[in-house]
Amino acid sequence: MTEGEVDATQARDGRDSGRERVNDALGRLDATEVTRAVSAFARENPHVALAAAAGLGFLLGGGLTPRVLSRLGSFATKSYVKNTLAQAVEGLLDEQARSQGQFGSSP
Repeated sequence: MTEGEVDATQARDGRDSGRERVNDALGRLDATEVTRAVSAFARENPHVALAAAAGLGFLLGGGLTPRVLSRLGSFATKSYVKNTLAQAVEGLLDEQARSQGQFGSSP
């Protein structure tokens, strides 16, 4: 067995043991306990619970189409670029103002 095959086997074994731990943890969950916890959370945070339910319904209903994804990506990119450019210009203007102030104070 080569070193790469040994590494792959070890990685697979690690994933398998991780899956086993997750399956064991899920097997120990009590459905009534989970229901009580979710209900308590929803009573304490009704707006969050409502937003989560709406988001989940949107996703499960097929609302995240490629067109919607591309529009969301475009919006996020425009917002990021706008903020980044504004910060860069502000930094340049501040640096320029400081450098002019240093030159102006010299005799």
